[in-house]
Amino acid sequence: MRIIRTLVLATTVGMVATAAVAQQAPTPLVLATYYRCDIVRQARADTLYRQVIGPAVDRQIKAGNLTAWGFSSHRLGGVWRRLETWTAPSLEKLIAAQDAYDADITKTNPKAAAEFDAICGSHDDFIWNRVGGSAPNPGAAPAASAVSYSRYYGCSDEGVADMVMQTAYTEILNKHLAAGHISGWGWLTHNFGGPIRRVLNWSAPNILAALNAEEMISGDMANHGMWGTFSQACNTHSDYVWESEARSAP
Repeated sequence: MRIIRTLVLATTVGMVATAAVAQQAPTPLVLATYYRCDIVRQARADTLYRQVIGPAVDRQIKAGNLTAWGFSSHRLGGVWRRLETWTAPSLEKLIAAQDAYDADITKTNPKAAAEFDAICGSHDDFIWNRVGGSAPNPGAAPAASAVSYSRYYGCSDEGVADMVMQTAYTEILNKHLAAGHISGWGWLTHNFGGPIRRVLNWSAPNILAALNAEEMISGDMANHGMWGTFSQACNTHSDYVWESEARSAP
């Protein structure tokens, strides 16, 4: 059984097309681990994360390596059953968090780590750059009921997609944020991992709110004059809805 999770990380950070984005300070990095789990036992994995793994990851926040983490369960979508996210200010801090976490969990509770790995026995790793979105608002929804809608894009022209998101679609997302239809949103660019190149996500207090927001947001995007340009740049996508099981304190 695999106890220590390892990654071979890319060192090249994806470039954002527009000069305005390029001039910003380094963007936060999000290590996202998408798990395939035994459906019969996946609730046990949630318990293990809350009781053992989460507190170990919290120690990496206290050490200054991470700024936030989250663990979510599948509500709607494809084969991934659980999503773990670690947010760090730099690649160096992210690597340090991994190394320290692995040493910590191996020393403090290897049996729990092994049990988790036995339940969620395979996964896909991605690193995302969070280059756009609303300011964090941890108080917008209780951790126990927070829902995230994630749209994973395949793109042939990433620079054009980023340009449209910044110049046209940011206004749409912020409109729905101001109206209270969503409690936050983000645009993430590929740094490391598989063929998915961009992620658009938004949060809501419950699944109905997240799905209602999807109808409104998708409609506004499709009816915008830049839709043809965007849909040619990113012409495939898959959608998931995630429910928060545990996350770091605000």
